[in-house]
Amino acid sequence: MKNPAANVIIVTLFFYGFPFEPEIPIIMPKKTSTAPKKTAEPPEEPRLTRTYLTDEELEHFRHILLKRREEVLRDLDILRSSLSEENVEDSINSNYSMHMADHGTETMDREQRFMFIARDERYLHYIDQALERIRNKTYGICVKSGKPIPKKRLEAVPHTSVRIEFKQTKK
Repeated sequence: MKNPAANVIIVTLFFYGFPFEPEIPIIMPKKTSTAPKKTAEPPEEPRLTRTYLTDEELEHFRHILLKRREEVLRDLDILRSSLSEENVEDSINSNYSMHMADHGTETMDREQRFMFIARDERYLHYIDQALERIRNKTYGICVKSGKPIPKKRLEAVPHTSVRIEFKQTKK
């Protein structure tokens, strides 16, 4: 007959850093390994080192990325110029008193513009990385799995570097 006590752990509680033995011992079952036994796994698909896209398709995505890059640079220019114009306005109006609520609103607007600038700069960096992958002929290959990224995903998010299943696990 198997000893049932061999599969349990008796717990000692600690109150304020001191061990405390309860009148009735707390018995918890021991964790046993429930991991499935490893069987022969199918061989992994080889990682791609060169893009599966044709030169025409690469040129198509390059054109999309360059167009988006131009839009982002234009937006960044507008945001940065609005900040510099605001600084000039602040120096002109510094002699007049301003209501605290107006000051708070301006501060919030300025912080929001800084947030938009940071977001656009990060997006610009992703676009530049994608353009570099096109130059290296590695565009369209997932950097995590080495498998091809579907063309539908590349059309929707041309700056992506991972397949959708890896993007979803990040969140």
